[in-house]
Amino acid sequence: MNRCIAVASAFLLVLAVVAGPVRASSAESRPGPRLRVAMLSDGGSFQDQSFNQSCREGLSELMFVGAPIFVQFVEPASPELFERKLAALAERDYRLIIGVGYRMASAIETVAAQYPRTYFAAVDGDYETPPHNVWALTFQVDQCAFPAGYLAAAWAVLKDPADPAVAWVGGADVDSVNQFVVGFRNGLRLFNRNQNQSVRLLGGHVGSFDDFIGGKQLAASFIEQGADVIFGVGSISGNGGIAAAKEAGKWAIGVDTDQYYTLINEQDILLTSCLKRMDRAVKKTVTAVLENQFWGGSRYVGTLDNHGVGLAPFHAFEDEIPGRLKKELNDIQRRLIDGTLSTGWPAEPAPN
Repeated sequence: MNRCIAVASAFLLVLAVVAGPVRASSAESRPGPRLRVAMLSDGGSFQDQSFNQSCREGLSELMFVGAPIFVQFVEPASPELFERKLAALAERDYRLIIGVGYRMASAIETVAAQYPRTYFAAVDGDYETPPHNVWALTFQVDQCAFPAGYLAAAWAVLKDPADPAVAWVGGADVDSVNQFVVGFRNGLRLFNRNQNQSVRLLGGHVGSFDDFIGGKQLAASFIEQGADVIFGVGSISGNGGIAAAKEAGKWAIGVDTDQYYTLINEQDILLTSCLKRMDRAVKKTVTAVLENQFWGGSRYVGTLDNHGVGLAPFHAFEDEIPGRLKKELNDIQRRLIDGTLSTGWPAEPAPN
């Protein structure tokens, strides 16, 4: 089923970019009006195999099952054009406008005030109090990154017991990246304490989310310093880091979506991925509007407990990861859910 949806998703995206708006596959057979939905990226492609693609898949899956929606994807847009593009979509009677990325939040807040009868959703929208017609979609990604850091450290010890090391390759130096990194770092630290180990942690930001070569070069420098596992946490830049791990015969952990299905060339080195289930949040948002239950003025928080974040399956490594380690990872996630274990976010400063 996932593979069918992936194929349909890719086909629908091509239609959206080339031919404009896309209608649900069964639109002609569904009675009544269709909900007009627009999704606007704050930069990059909806085929980035990571962040933007996960958001797009939420809409694509709804179209695949015949939801009564009419969709427009808009990509990319420079920050100077955000407000103008959002307003243009509102003027064209799009009932729900979804802004993807933290850079979109301010523009959404401004335009939402000008179009109070239009619904907006802000992925990674960090508002103290969201406007009455804006639903902020946020995620406690530190909760999935924490067990990922523990896993990475354990794998490094298993494969390189003499000098185990792990590295992260981040995109821009922003909270939405650092939240992953802090959780990952503290998961590694827990492993070192519990197992009396000294796994080294390396890492750095590329500076942007769309620099594949920069991410690859940064990861290569960490691999030269002994990194055994690369955590690619920065969309296309992070993908470059994972590609470097593949070329060096190392291992990697993906981010946002299950990158086992999006980074086909790297399937055999991906231990798992930190899932930021933006696809589910997007589907939840659209469904709420269809059912006249939009939660404007509030915040959705994806957690381990509500399956808004999580670890992807181990796929090719299912039989290689020791049962004892799997049990420890399950216990860590249980403790994060019940509050007896903390990820350290946001109490600690930016990672170093």
